[in-house]
Parts: sequence; structure tokens; C-alpha cells
Amino acid sequence: MRPRPIAFVFAVLVSTAACETSTDPIIGITGNPGGAVTQAEASGSWSFTLRKTTTLPCTGGSLADGQVILATLDVQTDGTVSATSRWGTSPSTSTGPVTGTVTLSTGHAVLTLAAGVGNTSAMDLVGDMGPSGSFSGTLTDPRAGFTPMFSSGGCEYTANGTKV
Repeated sequence: MRPRPIAFVFAVLVSTAACETSTDPIIGITGNPGGAVTQAEASGSWSFTLRKTTTLPCTGGSLADGQVILATLDVQTDGTVSATSRWGTSPSTSTGPVTGTVTLSTGHAVLTLAAGVGNTSAMDLVGDMGPSGSFSGTLTDPRAGFTPMFSSGGCEYTANGTKV
């Protein structure tokens, strides 16, 4: 008995998706929004919603679960985040500098959100941007080698974002 061509193609597609675990997705089947992004797609206003994880203790002043961080990123043609980039927590109007890089060929972003220029308090925002204006990653307070910004014992959050 010969399988029908449509059923066969569907079975192969489902099998391929189920086995996909690489960071280079097969035919676009992936669990993250990553992918090549342009300078224009990475630049602009972003909104990141945070959810606490259990990786770190999140003691003493950690950001609230569901907290929103707003960032304006000015990404250069080489993926470097310009010194004019800023971030802040909503609804506060105070902001701090953002530095780091976005690997345009993959959408992978490694960003440092600091309390101020030369300040010893900073957080890491690491994840993947997608060309559709999505972000999925992790925010860690503090960044390695820095003092915490909000949590005295350190805190980690999942960070899902959208370009606004």
C-alpha cells in the first residue's frame, strides 16, 4: 500500500519539527522569535514584560512580577547599540543607558541596562529578536561583575518583548 503524498509530506514535516532542537531552525520551525534582523528592525522603542524565575532568590526590592521595562535602542550598522540608547521602568520617567550588541545575522541581543554612565549597578538583558518585532530572553539583576539595581540577593526574569 502506497501512502498518499499529502499524508507523507505532513508526517515528514511533523517529525522534523518534533526533532528540532538546534539554534538554526529547519524551515523556520522554532520556539524563539530569533532570526536575521535589520538595523531598522532592531532599532526603535521596545517594551519588555518581566516574569520572575526561581533561579535566584529575588530578595530585597526586586522588580514586580509583570513589571514592564521600556527601552529605546539605537542600533548601528555593525550591531553595536549606540550610547544614545535608554531604558526605564514603567511608569517611572527616569532612564539609564543601554549598551551592548545585536548580532544582526541571528537577532541575538546582549544588552546592559545600567543605572547611569559609570555606575556600578547594571542588569543583563540577553535574548533573541525577531524580524516581526518580537523578543524572548532573560533579564538578570545584577549583570556579572556589577552590583544589583533592584534586588539585594539577585533576581532573574523571563523577558518577552515587542517593538512598539
